[in-house]
This record gives sequence, structure tokens and C-alpha cells, in this order.
Amino acid sequence: MQLLKKGWTLVAIAEVLSSLNDKELEQQILAIKDGEKSENDQQLSLFPLQQNKNNLTLAEDAVILLAQGILGQYDRVLMGRKIVRQDDKLPSELYSAMCKIGRLYLEEGKCDRAACVHDVLERSRFSLNTYKKWDLNIFRDSEFRFGNVQLIYSDLRVPTVDCADIANLSGGFGEDQVIEYKLYQSIKIATESLGRKKQHKAYTAIRELLGRRWLIRERELLDYLEEKDLTPRQETVLEFFNSVPEIWLINNCANRCYHCGTLMRPHHNRDRYPQGYCPIHQCNSKYPPQVGEKLNPEDGRLLVAKPQILAYWTAPAIDELAIFDEATNNDLDAELYPESDLCDVAIGDRNLDSSFKSGDPPNGLSRNIGIDAKSYRSPVLLALKLNRSIGGLIHYKKRIVAITDELIEDCPGYFSTLRSLLDEKKETKGLQIMSVSSVIENIEEGYYAS
Repeated sequence: MQLLKKGWTLVAIAEVLSSLNDKELEQQILAIKDGEKSENDQQLSLFPLQQNKNNLTLAEDAVILLAQGILGQYDRVLMGRKIVRQDDKLPSELYSAMCKIGRLYLEEGKCDRAACVHDVLERSRFSLNTYKKWDLNIFRDSEFRFGNVQLIYSDLRVPTVDCADIANLSGGFGEDQVIEYKLYQSIKIATESLGRKKQHKAYTAIRELLGRRWLIRERELLDYLEEKDLTPRQETVLEFFNSVPEIWLINNCANRCYHCGTLMRPHHNRDRYPQGYCPIHQCNSKYPPQVGEKLNPEDGRLLVAKPQILAYWTAPAIDELAIFDEATNNDLDAELYPESDLCDVAIGDRNLDSSFKSGDPPNGLSRNIGIDAKSYRSPVLLALKLNRSIGGLIHYKKRIVAITDELIEDCPGYFSTLRSLLDEKKETKGLQIMSVSSVIENIEEGYYAS
């Protein structure tokens, strides 16, 4: 009640209290009761600042998705295919934006005014910091980048130029792209001040850490950063991890997956999964649950990669690292995430490729083969992404897109659908599409040896 009287929302209180273990929670309650300062008092007093930072991030993500959704809905209306109707045919970006904006209203203790798509589109004809229309304090915050942005022209009722620019900020459409782009940018910003050569080395070291050691003791993490000369970037890297919560412990231990190394989670069917299950689809679709190691949290603080890191970097890294490791085991000149992620794996000597027609590669250098591992469940969405741009693969002579094997097994027509939708007049013309296992088999048989 004391926190509510101080203006805290229930969401804010729940978020802080969920981060405390039973002992810390007991100490906090006793301290508040006795009117004393507790060890967590500083955390509680500083939480509104962190909450505001989180809400700024949520607000910016929501506006990017809203801009994408407006463009998607406008395209459907323009083509005469759809009218604006609130049903399951709404662009997914628009729906996600409404959910996020609705949460912002609730965070400010207000009624959700983002539940109706017609109201949201109508409001988009006014600047986001127009209080009488949007009634969101976060949109008027001095640190909010899009405050004066108007997404739809008031009279013409078409998307504004700003709307198109914001929609493309994340490098692609959809909530996945927005989140992945923000993660990528956070590492880029943290490493680019190191100088070009060290920057790329540091980027690869961080991505490899998140791909191989997503369940790690804090001391081991700090040792890794010291070994890779990344101690100055410690704060950024720690933001990618959470402490392992007690609720995920099984018999007071953190169970490491035998196959991929991540933290196994308790399953509601404890009779069938007494030791938990692996939450990574690329792993649990191949192997049955098996514990590789039981870690006692009392032996040192345990950290696990945040869910968004697991989803967008750690899980895809299973295929990326399998290809890279196979290449290095076969004595190929391979590089992981070259030039700060031109592709996932590059193979071949660093010779200048005089055949480039789309601009010189970074440093005027090229490897023979560039490989990107993809785990898009929909071949249609992957085709749309590749038709927009093949990214850093443009800088390689041989360009390979490797698809997760499980997706091909689940959808036998994956390859045919993907190939039929690729634009043969664009960069996609020379792409080689194959399964991850086929790439590994080609490496074993020496097809990529120089």
C-alpha cells in the first residue's frame, strides 16, 4: 500500500518484486514495516527511472510497428482488396502496435485507448505529442524521438513521408525485425568506438558468447570479457542476461541442456519431464530432453540470456555454429560473423573479387563463399525479405542461404515455394538455397575447399 500511495503502478511493483528471491523479499517487507532502509531500497527508489527507460523503448517499438501497420493497411485498401475491419486480417504489425500502445496507457494508469483500430488510425492524423488526441505522457517525454511525428496526412488520409521512413528504421517489417535490429544496433554502438579491426573482432566475440554460453556464471562471463579485451563493454553485455530465477530451478539446481547448453525449464507435466525441457525449438525438435549438467546457484551467480536473445540470436546460432565448426574442423579458412555480420559464416581466402558489380566489399576484400542460416517458418516471408535485400551476401562470389532442416521436414514444399517467389531479376538470382545439413555435407566432401 505504501508503494501505491507513492504513485507506483501494480505493473511496476510486480516487476520489482518478481526480481527478489524469498529471502530478499522477506527482508524488504520487514524493512518497510520497521521504517528502515533496506539493501533493495536504492533499487526501489531508482526503479521509476528504469521503468521510464523501458517505456521509452516500448513506445519507440510501438511507433515503428504502427508505421509499418499503417503502410500495410493502406496498401490493402489501395489495391481494393480490403477495407479497414478489426478482425484477424489486420496486418500483424498494426495489431502488435495496438497491443504495445495499450500497455503504455495501462502503465500510466489510464484506460486502454488503443483497442479500436479505427480510433488509432484516426489519432495517427495528429502528432504523437498532441496530448488531447493521444493522451500519453511518454509521447511527450523529451527523450522520445518521435514526439512531433504525424503518421497520416490529416486531409489527404494517406501515410506521410515520416511514416515510410520510420517503418524502415528496423531494416525490415514485423515485430521480429524491430527487436532483432535493436539488438544488433546495441552491439554495433558498443563496439564501433574500438576502431575498425577491433570492432569486428569484438562483435564476433559477443555474438559467439551469446551463441555458445547462454547459461553462464557471472564470474565466467567476466573472465571471458577480460580474455577478449571486452571489459570496457561489460555493461552492454550484461544487459543481454538475466539472473536465473528460482522458479526455473529444478530440485534447487539449474539444469543445463545436454544438446545445446541452455537452461532447461520446469514442465507442467513433471511426471513426463521430471528434469525439465529445453525451450529452444532448434534443439527440442531434434532431441529428447537430457540434462548435461546440474548447476548449484550457491556456487556463484548464474546468468541466462534474455528471452529475446534466445529467440533471435541464440537459437539461430545452433545452425550457424554447426556450419562454422564443421568448416574449421575440416581446416577451411572460415570466419564467424565477418565484418560485424555481413553474413553468418564466410569461407575462403581473402582475395579481391574483381567481379563485384554492386560496389566494393568492405576493405576491398572478399571471401569466396558467404553463408546465411535462416529459420523462417514461412518461405513466403523469407522470400519477401530476400527480395528486399540479400544483405551482406552481396559481397561474396558464392552466396548460400541455409535453411533449418526441421522446417523442411515440417514443410516438404518449402524449397519450391521459396524459389518460386524469389525475384530472378534482382540480387537473389545467384542465391543457392539448401538445407543446413547439405551445407555441412558439402564441407565434409570438400566442395568448398579452395
